[in-house]
Amino acid sequence: MAERTIPFGQLAKAGYNRGIRRSHVNKIKRNFREDMVKPVIVSFRNGRYYVIDGQHTALAIFELSGNDLNVPIKCDVRTGLTYEEEADLYYRINTSNISLSFGETLIGCIEAKDAESLRFRDVVESCGYVVGSNTNNSINALSTVWKLFKKDNGEHLTRVLSLTRACWPGNKAGVDSRILSGISMFLRQHGDEYRNEHFIKMLSAEDPKNLIKKADSLYAHMDSRAYTKPYCMYSTILTCYNTRLRNKLIQAQPGV
Repeated sequence: MAERTIPFGQLAKAGYNRGIRRSHVNKIKRNFREDMVKPVIVSFRNGRYYVIDGQHTALAIFELSGNDLNVPIKCDVRTGLTYEEEADLYYRINTSNISLSFGETLIGCIEAKDAESLRFRDVVESCGYVVGSNTNNSINALSTVWKLFKKDNGEHLTRVLSLTRACWPGNKAGVDSRILSGISMFLRQHGDEYRNEHFIKMLSAEDPKNLIKKADSLYAHMDSRAYTKPYCMYSTILTCYNTRLRNKLIQAQPGV
Protein backbone atom coordinates (compact mmCIF):
# COMPACT_ATOMS: atom_id res chain seq x y z
CA MET A 1 0.00 0.00 0.00
CA ALA A 2 1.12 3.57 -0.62
CA GLU A 3 -0.30 7.00 0.10
CA ARG A 4 -0.67 9.51 -2.71
CA THR A 5 -3.07 12.20 -3.88
CA ILE A 6 -5.39 11.44 -6.79
CA PRO A 7 -7.70 13.93 -8.57
CA PHE A 8 -11.33 13.31 -7.65
CA GLY A 9 -12.25 12.84 -11.32
CA GLN A 10 -10.01 9.79 -11.55
CA LEU A 11 -11.78 7.91 -8.75
CA ALA A 12 -14.22 5.19 -9.84
CA LYS A 13 -17.06 3.43 -8.06
CA ALA A 14 -17.28 -0.37 -8.05
CA GLY A 15 -20.39 -2.53 -7.88
CA TYR A 16 -19.87 -3.55 -4.25
CA ASN A 17 -20.07 0.05 -3.03
CA ARG A 18 -23.33 1.16 -1.42
CA GLY A 19 -25.30 4.15 -2.65
CA ILE A 20 -24.36 7.65 -1.53
CA ARG A 21 -26.06 8.84 1.66
CA ARG A 22 -26.57 12.58 1.35
CA SER A 23 -26.97 13.02 5.10
CA HIS A 24 -23.53 11.49 5.65
CA VAL A 25 -21.89 13.68 2.99
CA ASN A 26 -23.50 16.79 4.47
CA LYS A 27 -22.35 15.84 7.96
CA ILE A 28 -18.75 15.50 6.76
CA LYS A 29 -18.98 18.87 5.04
CA ARG A 30 -20.36 20.58 8.16
CA ASN A 31 -17.59 19.19 10.38
CA PHE A 32 -14.77 19.18 7.83
CA ARG A 33 -11.21 19.58 9.12
CA GLU A 34 -8.44 18.85 6.67
CA ASP A 35 -6.04 17.69 9.38
CA MET A 36 -8.58 15.06 10.52
CA VAL A 37 -9.31 13.55 7.11
CA LYS A 38 -8.37 9.88 6.76
CA PRO A 39 -7.05 8.67 3.41
CA VAL A 40 -9.60 7.18 1.06
CA ILE A 41 -8.81 3.51 0.48
CA VAL A 42 -8.63 2.73 -3.25
CA SER A 43 -7.57 -0.18 -5.41
CA PHE A 44 -5.57 0.39 -8.59
CA ARG A 45 -6.88 -2.19 -11.03
CA ASN A 46 -6.96 -2.22 -14.84
CA GLY A 47 -5.66 1.33 -14.99
CA ARG A 48 -8.36 2.80 -12.71
CA TYR A 49 -8.63 3.78 -9.05
CA TYR A 50 -11.64 2.05 -7.47
CA VAL A 51 -12.86 3.44 -4.14
CA ILE A 52 -13.12 0.71 -1.51
CA ASP A 53 -13.76 2.92 1.52
CA GLY A 54 -14.22 6.66 1.88
CA GLN A 55 -16.50 7.57 -1.03
CA HIS A 56 -18.51 9.94 1.18
CA THR A 57 -15.34 11.73 2.28
CA ALA A 58 -14.13 12.06 -1.31
CA LEU A 59 -17.49 13.44 -2.47
CA ALA A 60 -17.59 15.92 0.44
CA ILE A 61 -14.14 17.27 -0.50
CA PHE A 62 -15.20 17.51 -4.14
CA GLU A 63 -18.31 19.53 -3.25
CA LEU A 64 -16.41 21.77 -0.83
CA SER A 65 -13.98 22.55 -3.66
CA GLY A 66 -16.81 23.87 -5.82
CA ASN A 67 -17.09 20.60 -7.78
CA ASP A 68 -13.51 20.74 -9.03
CA LEU A 69 -12.75 17.38 -10.65
CA ASN A 70 -9.03 18.06 -10.17
CA VAL A 71 -9.25 18.56 -6.40
CA PRO A 72 -6.63 16.24 -4.85
CA ILE A 73 -7.91 13.41 -2.66
CA LYS A 74 -5.51 11.82 -0.20
CA CYS A 75 -5.62 8.08 -0.93
CA ASP A 76 -4.27 4.83 0.47
CA VAL A 77 -3.61 2.92 -2.76
CA ARG A 78 -3.77 -0.88 -2.82
CA THR A 79 -2.49 -2.81 -5.82
CA GLY A 80 -2.79 -6.39 -7.01
CA LEU A 81 -6.34 -6.94 -5.71
CA THR A 82 -8.98 -8.72 -7.74
CA TYR A 83 -12.56 -7.41 -7.83
CA GLU A 84 -13.60 -10.14 -5.38
CA GLU A 85 -10.75 -9.28 -3.00
CA GLU A 86 -11.76 -5.62 -3.12
CA ALA A 87 -15.36 -6.56 -2.29
CA ASP A 88 -14.19 -8.72 0.61
CA LEU A 89 -12.03 -5.87 1.98
CA TYR A 90 -14.93 -3.44 1.60
CA TYR A 91 -17.17 -5.84 3.51
CA ARG A 92 -14.65 -6.37 6.33
CA ILE A 93 -13.90 -2.65 6.74
CA ASN A 94 -17.54 -1.64 6.87
CA THR A 95 -18.58 -4.53 9.10
CA SER A 96 -15.97 -3.52 11.66
CA ASN A 97 -17.32 0.05 11.49
CA ILE A 98 -20.92 -1.27 11.94
CA SER A 99 -22.01 1.02 9.12
CA LEU A 100 -23.63 -1.39 6.68
CA SER A 101 -27.26 -2.45 6.62
CA PHE A 102 -28.02 -6.17 6.32
CA GLY A 103 -28.80 -5.76 2.62
CA GLU A 104 -25.55 -3.90 1.96
CA THR A 105 -23.60 -6.57 3.82
CA LEU A 106 -25.31 -9.36 1.87
CA ILE A 107 -24.66 -7.69 -1.47
CA GLY A 108 -21.03 -7.24 -0.45
CA CYS A 109 -20.79 -10.97 0.30
CA ILE A 110 -22.30 -11.79 -3.10
CA GLU A 111 -19.78 -9.53 -4.84
CA ALA A 112 -17.01 -11.19 -2.83
CA LYS A 113 -18.22 -14.59 -4.16
CA ASP A 114 -19.21 -16.01 -0.77
CA ALA A 115 -20.59 -19.50 -1.55
CA GLU A 116 -23.73 -19.36 0.61
CA SER A 117 -24.58 -15.83 -0.54
CA LEU A 118 -24.22 -16.93 -4.17
CA ARG A 119 -26.61 -19.85 -3.55
CA PHE A 120 -29.07 -17.38 -2.07
CA ARG A 121 -28.81 -15.14 -5.15
CA ASP A 122 -29.31 -18.14 -7.44
CA VAL A 123 -32.49 -19.19 -5.59
CA VAL A 124 -33.90 -15.65 -5.79
CA GLU A 125 -33.06 -15.35 -9.50
CA SER A 126 -34.54 -18.78 -10.27
CA CYS A 127 -37.88 -17.39 -9.05
CA GLY A 128 -37.67 -14.38 -11.37
CA TYR A 129 -36.34 -11.80 -8.91
CA VAL A 130 -33.01 -10.02 -8.55
CA VAL A 131 -30.85 -8.92 -5.62
CA GLY A 132 -29.20 -5.53 -5.36
CA SER A 133 -30.94 -3.50 -8.04
CA ASN A 134 -33.83 -1.06 -8.17
CA THR A 135 -36.36 -2.57 -10.54
CA ASN A 136 -39.88 -3.95 -10.22
CA ASN A 137 -38.33 -7.42 -9.90
CA SER A 138 -35.85 -6.50 -7.17
CA ILE A 139 -35.98 -7.90 -3.66
CA ASN A 140 -35.76 -5.21 -0.99
CA ALA A 141 -36.82 -7.20 2.09
CA LEU A 142 -33.48 -8.99 2.09
CA SER A 143 -33.39 -9.73 5.81
CA THR A 144 -36.76 -11.53 5.65
CA VAL A 145 -35.87 -13.36 2.45
CA TRP A 146 -32.53 -14.46 3.89
CA LYS A 147 -34.23 -15.91 6.98
CA LEU A 148 -36.59 -17.91 4.74
CA PHE A 149 -33.61 -19.13 2.74
CA LYS A 150 -31.75 -20.28 5.86
CA LYS A 151 -34.62 -22.54 6.97
CA ASP A 152 -33.73 -25.24 4.47
CA ASN A 153 -31.15 -23.76 2.10
CA GLY A 154 -33.76 -22.40 -0.29
CA GLU A 155 -36.56 -24.92 -0.77
CA HIS A 156 -39.11 -23.07 1.34
CA LEU A 157 -38.01 -19.69 -0.06
CA THR A 158 -38.50 -21.02 -3.59
CA ARG A 159 -42.11 -21.94 -2.80
CA VAL A 160 -42.79 -18.54 -1.24
CA LEU A 161 -41.25 -16.49 -4.05
CA SER A 162 -42.79 -18.64 -6.77
CA LEU A 163 -46.26 -18.02 -5.33
CA THR A 164 -45.58 -14.31 -4.95
CA ARG A 165 -44.35 -14.07 -8.52
CA ALA A 166 -47.37 -15.95 -9.85
CA CYS A 167 -49.78 -13.66 -7.99
CA TRP A 168 -48.17 -10.26 -8.47
CA PRO A 169 -45.53 -10.25 -11.23
CA GLY A 170 -43.73 -6.94 -11.43
CA ASN A 171 -45.44 -5.56 -8.31
CA LYS A 172 -42.86 -4.60 -5.67
CA ALA A 173 -45.51 -4.61 -2.93
CA GLY A 174 -45.81 -8.35 -3.54
CA VAL A 175 -42.35 -8.87 -2.06
CA ASP A 176 -42.95 -6.67 0.97
CA SER A 177 -41.59 -8.39 4.08
CA ARG A 178 -45.10 -8.66 5.57
CA ILE A 179 -46.51 -10.36 2.47
CA LEU A 180 -43.59 -12.79 2.34
CA SER A 181 -43.89 -13.64 6.04
CA GLY A 182 -47.64 -14.23 5.68
CA ILE A 183 -47.24 -16.51 2.68
CA SER A 184 -44.45 -18.36 4.47
CA MET A 185 -46.73 -19.04 7.45
CA PHE A 186 -49.59 -20.06 5.14
CA LEU A 187 -47.36 -22.63 3.43
CA ARG A 188 -46.05 -23.98 6.73
CA GLN A 189 -49.61 -24.50 7.98
CA HIS A 190 -51.35 -25.60 4.77
CA GLY A 191 -48.60 -26.60 2.36
CA ASP A 192 -49.96 -30.13 1.95
CA GLU A 193 -53.64 -29.27 1.60
CA TYR A 194 -54.03 -25.99 -0.26
CA ARG A 195 -54.74 -25.76 -4.00
CA ASN A 196 -52.06 -23.82 -5.80
CA GLU A 197 -54.29 -22.72 -8.68
CA HIS A 198 -56.99 -21.43 -6.34
CA PHE A 199 -54.42 -19.54 -4.26
CA ILE A 200 -53.10 -17.75 -7.32
CA LYS A 201 -56.61 -17.00 -8.63
CA MET A 202 -57.85 -15.48 -5.37
CA LEU A 203 -54.72 -13.66 -4.26
CA SER A 204 -53.85 -12.22 -7.67
CA ALA A 205 -57.23 -10.45 -7.63
CA GLU A 206 -56.12 -8.54 -4.52
CA ASP A 207 -53.72 -5.62 -4.48
CA PRO A 208 -50.93 -6.63 -2.06
CA LYS A 209 -51.02 -3.11 -0.60
CA ASN A 210 -54.66 -3.72 0.30
CA LEU A 211 -53.74 -7.01 1.98
CA ILE A 212 -51.14 -5.17 4.04
CA LYS A 213 -53.71 -2.58 5.12
CA LYS A 214 -56.16 -5.30 6.16
CA ALA A 215 -53.48 -7.16 8.12
CA ASP A 216 -52.33 -3.96 9.83
CA SER A 217 -55.91 -3.15 10.77
CA LEU A 218 -56.39 -6.64 12.22
CA TYR A 219 -53.17 -6.30 14.20
CA ALA A 220 -54.24 -2.89 15.57
CA HIS A 221 -57.48 -4.34 16.97
CA MET A 222 -55.95 -7.39 18.66
CA ASP A 223 -55.08 -7.26 22.35
CA SER A 224 -53.32 -10.61 22.55
CA ARG A 225 -49.58 -10.61 21.94
CA ALA A 226 -50.02 -13.95 20.19
CA TYR A 227 -51.48 -12.05 17.25
CA THR A 228 -48.17 -11.02 15.71
CA LYS A 229 -47.92 -9.06 12.48
CA PRO A 230 -46.92 -12.18 10.47
CA TYR A 231 -49.86 -14.08 11.97
CA CYS A 232 -52.29 -11.27 11.08
CA MET A 233 -50.97 -11.29 7.51
CA TYR A 234 -51.34 -15.08 7.40
CA SER A 235 -54.93 -14.73 8.64
CA THR A 236 -55.66 -12.11 5.98
CA ILE A 237 -54.20 -14.28 3.22
CA LEU A 238 -56.12 -17.33 4.46
CA THR A 239 -59.40 -15.39 4.48
CA CYS A 240 -58.79 -14.34 0.90
CA TYR A 241 -57.91 -17.92 -0.10
CA ASN A 242 -61.02 -19.37 1.55
CA THR A 243 -63.33 -17.10 -0.46
CA ARG A 244 -65.77 -19.13 -2.61
CA LEU A 245 -64.57 -22.43 -1.14
CA ARG A 246 -66.97 -24.95 0.36
CA ASN A 247 -64.30 -26.84 2.21
CA LYS A 248 -62.38 -24.01 3.79
CA LEU A 249 -58.95 -24.42 5.33
CA ILE A 250 -59.01 -24.22 9.11
CA GLN A 251 -57.03 -21.34 10.52
CA ALA A 252 -54.15 -22.27 12.76
CA GLN A 253 -54.15 -20.89 16.28
CA PRO A 254 -51.88 -17.90 16.97
CA GLY A 255 -48.53 -18.74 18.47
CA VAL A 256 -48.01 -21.91 16.40
